[in-house]
Amino acid sequence: MKDGLRVLVVVPARGGSKGIPLKNLQPVAGRPLIAWTGELVGELSWIDRAVVSTDHLLIRDAALQAGLEAPFMRPPELSGDRIGDVDVLTHALRATEADDGRHYDIVVMLQPTSPLRRATHVTECVEKLVANNLDSVWTVSPTDLKAHPLKQLVLGPSGELDYFDPGGAGIIARQQLQPVYHRNGAAYAVTRQCLEETGSLMGRRSSAVVIDEPMISIDTEEDIARIEALMEHRAGATASGKTFSGPSSPDRPRRVVVDIDGVLAEAVADLDYARAGPIPDNVARVNALYKAGCRIILFTARGSGTGRDWSDVTREQMESWGLRYHELHFGKPAADYYIDDRLVTLPQALALCGIEDPACVTDNHSR
Repeated sequence: MKDGLRVLVVVPARGGSKGIPLKNLQPVAGRPLIAWTGELVGELSWIDRAVVSTDHLLIRDAALQAGLEAPFMRPPELSGDRIGDVDVLTHALRATEADDGRHYDIVVMLQPTSPLRRATHVTECVEKLVANNLDSVWTVSPTDLKAHPLKQLVLGPSGELDYFDPGGAGIIARQQLQPVYHRNGAAYAVTRQCLEETGSLMGRRSSAVVIDEPMISIDTEEDIARIEALMEHRAGATASGKTFSGPSSPDRPRRVVVDIDGVLAEAVADLDYARAGPIPDNVARVNALYKAGCRIILFTARGSGTGRDWSDVTREQMESWGLRYHELHFGKPAADYYIDDRLVTLPQALALCGIEDPACVTDNHSR
């Protein structure tokens, strides 16, 4: 609580991100992205509850492992890329209250895409909200004056150049420009009244906490690389003298069932599996999971349609490719498609276990 007001943290983490598929599970400095938010929430002793709002079971699983709660799943109608934050937060507020019977006065949104945020940033937002009786407080960053709105230009239908804002024509010196800020996505604190009565994340009376240090919201793979570099710099600058430790080990070993053809082995015509070659990146990924303590179970449909025994050929291939596994099973039904609520790609499996993708490491070192 803050001054007698009950605080709910909502972590919005849908599964349908387009720029980076399943972005909230992507490894950042050796951990799934959402784990960084879960860790930060653990530093906020004054919050009453922290929940994840997601439509994806794997994100839910990773959030639970990170210390967040998941008393509900986000409905499909709130899972599109054009759904606003207010709708998501209002649903999370009501669903949480239906679960625990409590009444929350303040909602804090912490998007997983801002792993550089600090606990102090979140605390300052809520303290400012309460102390000044505001509707909302956002974290913002100063905008470089080179990107000031009055210095922006547009091209018309015929390619003619003009100022985005007509007032830009009168700007001669930087001193004429009023400082402007942009939202950085680190934290949003908003009152329940603002959400329900105004249907707005800002409300009528709002303010901000200005963050001067770098604050990146992840949209691209390049953003992840920049954040990891900043994290490494932070770790190297700590008083303890510790340097960045790199990927962490999985929270717990997992049983991972892996298909062979199309995943570990190249697809071949006429089901002549003896002619199949390996897919090296995926072999390396499975070996990384094996090394981290996961139990690797190979399950293949080889021979299920023809009755031919491919066991000797398959074992020889796995050995010659250097694949490490615990079990090999035949008899998986041949099908056009398989539907499974725990279906993930190998990169996603690595992210769930907090393991750096060996294929990406190889690619980065070769550049």
